[in-house]
Amino acid sequence: MVRLPSNTAARSTSALPLAACVDANVLISALAFGGKPQLVVDHLLAGDFASVTGENILAEVRRNATSKLKLPAAKVDTFLDDIRDTSSVYVPTGAISYITHEKDNLVLEVAFMGAVDILVTGDMKHLLPLSPFRGLTIEPPSVFLTRLGGL
Repeated sequence: MVRLPSNTAARSTSALPLAACVDANVLISALAFGGKPQLVVDHLLAGDFASVTGENILAEVRRNATSKLKLPAAKVDTFLDDIRDTSSVYVPTGAISYITHEKDNLVLEVAFMGAVDILVTGDMKHLLPLSPFRGLTIEPPSVFLTRLGGL
């Protein structure tokens, strides 16, 4: 397990009542379209939950936001720096295989490495149908926002 230190001190997952990993699709939606994914990111940046992410997730956001959505690299990099600064960042090894979709295996690995309670994703094909998965709750942004409202 490899954990990279963030540029500023990330909150300890034990100091907050909830730890979550926000999947790339939610981060991309927040960056490009706003809405509920942006509200999740607003809570992340405010420190309302302990955030865990992975280099794989951040790389996917950068790749898709700049190449597919044609967002300015500077805007994407600033967004990713903010996420990195408020999250514990892990590097998955790829040594485990829970499901057939390789990229989503890496996301699950990051969630387990960071000992999160929740994986927030919009992936209806591979990840959301798994919930609960080995003690991990997997839910869309709308459900996560409702959960945060109850804290």
